[in-house]
Order: sequence, then C-alpha cells, then structure tokens
Amino acid sequence: MKKIFAVLTIISFISCTNPSMERGLESLNASLAELESAMSEIDVNQILTDISTMQNQIEEAEDDVQVYQEQITEWESQIQTILADLESVTALIESSATNDQLQDILADLEHNQSLIDMLVAVADYDYDGVLNALDKCPDTPLAEINDVDAEGCSPSQLED
Repeated sequence: MKKIFAVLTIISFISCTNPSMERGLESLNASLAELESAMSEIDVNQILTDISTMQNQIEEAEDDVQVYQEQITEWESQIQTILADLESVTALIESSATNDQLQDILADLEHNQSLIDMLVAVADYDYDGVLNALDKCPDTPLAEINDVDAEGCSPSQLED
C-alpha cells in the first residue's frame, strides 16, 4: 500500500499545474525564441571576412610603423649632424673677430697701404735715377738708364 500511495503522490504531483512555474517556462521559451532569432541574423561568414580585413589592416599599420621608425632614426641622425655643424659654426663665430676688431684691422691696413704707397713713390723700379713718383717714363730700358732726362725718359722713349 505504501507503494501505491507513493505512486499516487507522484502522479498527483506531476499532474498538478503550478501557474508560477508555467509563467516562468513561458518566459524562458520566449527568451529562447528571441535568442534564436537574434542568432539567425548573425552572418558568421561576414564576421570572419571582417576579422581577416582587420588583420590585414593591422599588418599594414605595423609595416607603416616600421617605416616611420626607420625614418625617425634617419631624421635623428640628420639632426645630430646638423647639431654638430651648428656647434662648429658657433665655435667659428665665437673665435671670429668682432666688428670693432675688423674696423681696427681695416684702419691698420689702410695705414700700411699709405706707407707702401710712399715706399713705391720713393723707389726707382727702372734704376734710371728718377724716383717713381716723378718718373714720366717708368720702364726705361737698362741699356739707356744713364741717358735719361730729369723726368726719367730716355731718347728712345721720347721718340715713341
């Protein structure tokens, strides 16, 4: 009898309906239907194509980054060369004469030029005994240097 009672209890439990459980099952079925509908709209092949495209773009970007890094290294080298050149120029500028010093040198040169001009004037380049400043015939031939007049001209030079 205990067995019959247990079987009857199980049958009555199974045959009993629980409204809360039924609503839960209906809600669960509705959620599963929505999920199934959403899953059917997913285009897996398109997703795989998109992932492949993105991988290619990432590889291209990595290549571009490598090229840019090489360019940056080259630019850094060029910048170092320019900086070294600038240091050389700066050192040259710092060791160069100032404007005032250049003006002093120019004044010295002008003074020396006037002294040289005086020396040239009192010299006798053609050895005819007449100073260059007074010599009207500055290129007297050596054979005629003893036959010049007061202006330093030889007879052959006067004929010309």
